[in-house]
Amino acid sequence: MALALFPAQAAGAERRVLVLYSLGPDAMSNWQRLLHDGMVDELARRGTAAMPVIHEERLDANRVGAVAATAGMAPHLRSKYARVRFDVVVAEGQVAALFLGAHPELFPGAARFYVNYGHTGWQPADGTPVAVHPDFDRAVGIVTRTAPQVRRLVVVGDSSARVQRWIAAIRGAAARHAGRLAFEYWTDQDFDQVARKLATLDRDSALLLLAAGLNDKGGKLDPHELAHRIAAASPVPVYTHLDSLVLPGMVGGYVVSGEGIGRVIARILLGGRTDDIPLQRYVFDAPTVERYGLRDLPPGAKLLNRPDSVWERYRWQIVSGLTLIVLQGVLISALVVALRERRRTLAALNDERDHLEERVQRRTLELRTANSMLEQLATTDPLTGIANRRKMTEQIEAELERGRRFGHPVSVLMVDIDFFKRINDSFGHDTGDRAIVAVATLLAAALRTIDTAARFGGEEFVVLMPETEEAVAAVAAERLRAAVAALRIDADDGGEVTLTISIGVASAVTGDTPSTLLMRADQALYRAKQDGRNRVVRF
Repeated sequence: MALALFPAQAAGAERRVLVLYSLGPDAMSNWQRLLHDGMVDELARRGTAAMPVIHEERLDANRVGAVAATAGMAPHLRSKYARVRFDVVVAEGQVAALFLGAHPELFPGAARFYVNYGHTGWQPADGTPVAVHPDFDRAVGIVTRTAPQVRRLVVVGDSSARVQRWIAAIRGAAARHAGRLAFEYWTDQDFDQVARKLATLDRDSALLLLAAGLNDKGGKLDPHELAHRIAAASPVPVYTHLDSLVLPGMVGGYVVSGEGIGRVIARILLGGRTDDIPLQRYVFDAPTVERYGLRDLPPGAKLLNRPDSVWERYRWQIVSGLTLIVLQGVLISALVVALRERRRTLAALNDERDHLEERVQRRTLELRTANSMLEQLATTDPLTGIANRRKMTEQIEAELERGRRFGHPVSVLMVDIDFFKRINDSFGHDTGDRAIVAVATLLAAALRTIDTAARFGGEEFVVLMPETEEAVAAVAAERLRAAVAALRIDADDGGEVTLTISIGVASAVTGDTPSTLLMRADQALYRAKQDGRNRVVRF
């Protein structure tokens, strides 16, 4: 990494810089958001004393493609900045770097910096390179460290030249793990093929998802959307090499840091050194790490979505309470010193106050316990311990509102135990209850942390899957159906009872309410029953 130093400027001269981004706005790109956060934070540390005038242009290649993003951009920039003399121009990413390198006539006299283009196999001829090469040796090594039971690592990518260069690097790292890991490469399938193969993986497997795009129903999934779907469908931990792909349900790993690259750009704009900023680091999704029981995380690893500690959540209440206690102690001490002759009476008053506080605290604790029990009784099914119909309806309504606000898909599964009356009639109601509890336990254990399972009544269950499209939900439903088919329930007569379930799958559409969404899932369930049971049917 080079030092980025600006030429000396005349006193009072206004320095102008231009940043060309390959991707679109922060709201449309998780990578761009991380990049912007790191850049803004690093600029804020410097203050306003030597802040240059910063211009930004976005090629938006993630939305329209590289060719369309750069077509006509050179005349636009030449016209827009005809009267502006830039001191520095920074290109971030492959598309921006290739564009700037192909137009040496733009921005004459400006120092050029090419940041994060290393995967293109290209070197700039007219500026300073700041290349970032993913360290796949560490990206693979963290799998064996955190999940020592894994013996098979599946690498998911596509057939593009960029991804194939990454895979070549992974093959080099694989040689250093020979005998410890068996490597498998999925690079020529569409998403449906990958989803079906995911269902066959066992607990000795793990995934390494590259920043790739897979075909899906005539279109192509971008890496962010692909990561969402893989995380929802995979029964094994999913690692990655890019921090913008560390989403809920993704483990993370040793990743290229968008925030770190943003800090490098900020240092370049400010004329500072850049070789002390780490561009790769360990990043993990805390709930997913806990879900898969991963251990031995590297010291200093960043954990995302970690639940707040008691101190972080109630900091001001704790500080206020301690302040009040200290003030109370000071006042009591002053009274003891000033009224020494009335010490006996004051001791009696203090004793009475302590008893009163104890009674108030005891009563407050009793009320809190009672309220907590009432809330649990109102929202929990007493037989299975999972959510009940009321809780599920509230959750669906909340997720529908969140989906409308952020444009996320929402899916539900309507699950019914097949021939349940026959089980009750043949083996008794105790066996039937055990069957219901076994299915509820399986549903709760097999789902993601963001999913919710509820008993809707009798032998019927509902599973809510936020941020999940219908096709992905159907893959998860098929996995649940197969898992229930493998259950065996002990009967009172010493025998075993086998179970099957039918599942209806539906996704939310514009204007949906909980009742309309559940009605469509129920209609799909009805068709599954009509078609012979023990199957998954999409609405």
